[in-house]
Amino acid sequence: MHELVLRIKEPELCYVFARNAERRGHPELALQAYRRAVDLRAESYETESEVEHSAVRAIYAYEEALSFHKGKRTRATGTWQLVSRHGVLPALFKRLNSRDSEEVLPVLKDLGMEDYSFSAVRDAYPDAFEQNGGLKTLRREHSSLPCPAPGCIGGVTGLFLGSRK
Repeated sequence: MHELVLRIKEPELCYVFARNAERRGHPELALQAYRRAVDLRAESYETESEVEHSAVRAIYAYEEALSFHKGKRTRATGTWQLVSRHGVLPALFKRLNSRDSEEVLPVLKDLGMEDYSFSAVRDAYPDAFEQNGGLKTLRREHSSLPCPAPGCIGGVTGLFLGSRK
């Protein structure tokens, strides 16, 4: 990453830098600034583990891809609602099973952030997302919550053990 981009300490300044870099004919610096903004935003979010940090970074990269694609700031409100209701890893697990995550991959590649995609997080931490092994971790994290239905994982609604369709 370029020295000028590394000096930026706030995500909002990264966006200003990216606009100026694009306007002055340096698209590679603009892409680095977008990536730096995602990193700074992810660092400001408190997480308990490296897996959760990578998951939060993937959500911010998802927002960045949506914003880049639409041409205006776009928040992943549905994903953040899942995070607030169920936690970071269960939310990412649900997003992995949705079609939205696949539609954003080309935009993430254009931004040079394909390593920040939801599937890249799953590939980097396969134990956290295995059907039986990784969901046991989720069960331990949420074991104090009441189980709303038979076969659910702790209090995490929507995540059930069994075959995936």
